[in-house]
Amino acid sequence: MARSRVSLLTLLALAAVLCFSPGLGWFSREETKEQLEKTVKVWKQPHNFRIVGSQFSVDTISQGAEQWQVRAMETNGSSAMFAARDKGQEVSYGINYDSSKSHWKPPLNTRVFATGISDEGDAPEWTVRVEGPGRAPKQLSVTGKGLEDVVYDASLGVERRLKRGLFWSYALDAKGRGEGWKPWIRQGLGLTYAPPAGDVNAKFNVFQAESKDPNGTVSMDWEGLLRVRLTGWSSKQGGKILSTDPQYTFRLNRDGLDARARASAKLGTAFGAVAHVSPEGEYQAEGFAEWNNRKEVLDGVVLGADAKAVAKKGQVELQPLGVTAVAALDKLAPQLLADGSTIGLRGRMKLGDQRDRPSLAALFGLKATKLPQVSAAGSVHFQEDGVTGVLRVVAEKLKGVDARYELSKTSQGVRQAADIRSPKVDFGGGSQLRLTGKFYKGDDFGVGKPRVQLGVQYEGKVNVLGKTLDLGGDSAAFDSGRSLLDEMGNPWSSPEARKARNTASILRRRVESDFGEARRWLEK
Repeated sequence: MARSRVSLLTLLALAAVLCFSPGLGWFSREETKEQLEKTVKVWKQPHNFRIVGSQFSVDTISQGAEQWQVRAMETNGSSAMFAARDKGQEVSYGINYDSSKSHWKPPLNTRVFATGISDEGDAPEWTVRVEGPGRAPKQLSVTGKGLEDVVYDASLGVERRLKRGLFWSYALDAKGRGEGWKPWIRQGLGLTYAPPAGDVNAKFNVFQAESKDPNGTVSMDWEGLLRVRLTGWSSKQGGKILSTDPQYTFRLNRDGLDARARASAKLGTAFGAVAHVSPEGEYQAEGFAEWNNRKEVLDGVVLGADAKAVAKKGQVELQPLGVTAVAALDKLAPQLLADGSTIGLRGRMKLGDQRDRPSLAALFGLKATKLPQVSAAGSVHFQEDGVTGVLRVVAEKLKGVDARYELSKTSQGVRQAADIRSPKVDFGGGSQLRLTGKFYKGDDFGVGKPRVQLGVQYEGKVNVLGKTLDLGGDSAAFDSGRSLLDEMGNPWSSPEARKARNTASILRRRVESDFGEARRWLEK
């Protein structure tokens, strides 16, 4: 253990020399002075700390007084109370609760979502959603800002059996929006015939539609749906060609008739047709044929190709041809590569059209047989607008070292991120310490100099009133940047505050729309 401690001190000293020595590191004398002043003020460096008990846990993340979050949550759950501050904003307080992931369950087998967030000096923005049990929708969602600007969205679906294979359904969607909760109500009634054999499924639905009559006359929409499967055709009448039974779908409503047919055939082929007939008698129709086949040409090597042709208005159009190749490298070279090592290629090209350039994608995953602690994975895409790709290399427990490196190239530029953690130093009693280093480079972190963080990761246990608590965290002794980053190196913002705000925003957009969960359920 003494040797490990000496190694830690040596690495710390070397890192300090490389970073701070003028002429050797990344910083000028003025920048070095600024960094040393910031390093002395440890509260301005990135820190995260957690305390974990059997029922609850508390964690914090911070970099100075302008970016931080304190969160208390259930252990192994997602419900949390929090206080947070994003850069340039006021302090926020809030809660996120999901009964399906909580030890506290509501009565009557219901599921409850609740969020709330309040900025200093502002009324709290809150959301509550209650869902009833069963397949049919039963939900009430309410959101507001304090006791003002309260809106709601509610849905109710009921399904009952009339006799064998025959069901009736009722759907109700209601919304309260605007001043005085201007009512918005839509109802629907459906009749379904679905015999146990499942060869035929017929539905007829009637919906309440938006009325444009100034006298308030109720307007109605209707829809008929028929799904048919010709059971047995793939083994009898069409046994020499078909691989599955043909399926037909017909949908009739005010907009006309839509029809679709599809049948899968042998040798990886399929064919079908799509048609639409308007109420005025105008029609559109197209047919299609597909081929998708794969074959293992060698042990571990699979080649494939796919194509689709569409016939419309007397013309036949050939869709881009796809070519696929997959090689299980662990089978081709087991002495060099371990299980899971593969490489795949996927290309698409449109025959006879010089304007449409081919596209090619390659994906791979590699792990050496003699070095299974290290794995690499990535992808490269060659497209008309350029080359993009990503490479990830991960080392786990490589002589006690954990490391990660990621290189990505997009249309916005090249981005790099690296993370290395030294072997652990065990002080006994569950207390451990290790050095950490993080490196980020890309336009997000400024042009020229990379973003560097050097620090420690620590773990331990403490006994409080006869109960054992796990302690842990990360602290940076040096950080060349000024803003907090998340685990992926992206600019940090409070995930709990973002979740609470997004939940309320999504519900408000739903209330303002004509979307209804009950109608969507009835149309399925």
